[in-house]
Amino acid sequence: MTQHARAIVSRNLPDENLATWANGVTLFRAVGGLVLFSIAAIEHDPKWNLAGLAVYWVLDCLDGYLARALNQETRVGAQVDILSDRFLMAFFYLNYLALHPDLAVVIALFLFEFMVLDQYLSNQFMRWRLLSPNYFYVVDRTIWRLNWSAPGKFLNSGVVTILLLTTKSAWAVWPVLLALYSIKIYSLIRVHRLPSAQPS
Repeated sequence: MTQHARAIVSRNLPDENLATWANGVTLFRAVGGLVLFSIAAIEHDPKWNLAGLAVYWVLDCLDGYLARALNQETRVGAQVDILSDRFLMAFFYLNYLALHPDLAVVIALFLFEFMVLDQYLSNQFMRWRLLSPNYFYVVDRTIWRLNWSAPGKFLNSGVVTILLLTTKSAWAVWPVLLALYSIKIYSLIRVHRLPSAQPS
């Protein structure tokens, strides 16, 4: 375990400062995405829906970068970020479903994977004294690599959406969905076999 990792595990966690630039960007992302997705729903306009998705993805990268660069990572901020991801992705896909009802099955399966299985996994960092899932490699590198490394995050929240937007084909998405469900089920089993965590 590196010195950086030990600092993350042993850091004194109470009394977090929530008034940070990173949390401000997360809040702006949630509100801005809500406004754009609401306009898309009212107008039935896919361009507004794409604009909301772009705001979500760009600001999601920015708030994480600011939190790390400015040393503003907090456990509350990590949980708000996780919830914002689910909230915005659900709104995007509800709009997308209205425009493409023939994709209802794959959209429902993806949302269940992202909003239930991945939500549960992403909050497992709370069982240890970690600041966010980004540091789960301290506990288990395999689970971290599959879920929260850069490739893991891209597969989890980007590939299905990109494929649906570019192909509008359920068949293009099925292999990725099967891979995602396999990863999540394996990760769930593995995380519950880990030694008992210290109280956080």
